[in-house]
Amino acid sequence: MREEVLTGGGLNEVVRVGSTVRRPTGPWTPNVHRLLERLAPLGIAPAPHGIDERGREVLSYLEGEVGHPPLPEALRADAVLVAVARMARRLHDASAELVGELPAHGWQFPAISPVEVICHNDLAPYNMVFRDGLPVGVFDFDGARPGPRWWDLAYTAYCLVPFSPEFGTVADQRRRLGLFCAAYGIGTAGAGRWVRARLTDMVAMIRERPEFHRQREERHDLYYLGHLDYVREHFADL
Repeated sequence: MREEVLTGGGLNEVVRVGSTVRRPTGPWTPNVHRLLERLAPLGIAPAPHGIDERGREVLSYLEGEVGHPPLPEALRADAVLVAVARMARRLHDASAELVGELPAHGWQFPAISPVEVICHNDLAPYNMVFRDGLPVGVFDFDGARPGPRWWDLAYTAYCLVPFSPEFGTVADQRRRLGLFCAAYGIGTAGAGRWVRARLTDMVAMIRERPEFHRQREERHDLYYLGHLDYVREHFADL
């Protein structure tokens, strides 16, 4: 069948073949497939279908519009923020059931304490599918890792609140953070600290990990450092 290269992937070549997606595997793939076996019945994550004849993993294709940057104005609505938070809660609650079953090792990235759930680790709009302006699914679980709920939520909030001087005022960002946290069912205490931790980690990965060479060449680290300063200045009390 004809293969269609899917755009937007930053690290691997991902192709669509009919109603499936094919992508490279790694030592972490067995853990990821066990995670997806638990999440896929929710209808908001791809189902794993083994390995093809070329050694690529086979996943079901999620139909919809991907939230590639820059996000359209419609995907910056409060209703989208709330729906994403509720979807993240469903994913986390389902993955929490696996914490005692799946090993803490064997993932692409090391576990982070305290381990509460299996984090997606890149829970951003560009890894989500939207239909009729609302999120309906999440994909690209290759970087999943055991960790605390806030490890995922901090990056999702950073992307969608967003913690950025380019969109909205500080007052509105605080309001939207409250909406996001309330929809998930978690308080805002510690949000600023977790966002700073996530941005610091992003900078370190770009500068240190070989697979992030393109992001390093394009100086994405400087972009995140600028937002890190913004969060320190305006959200230090959280």
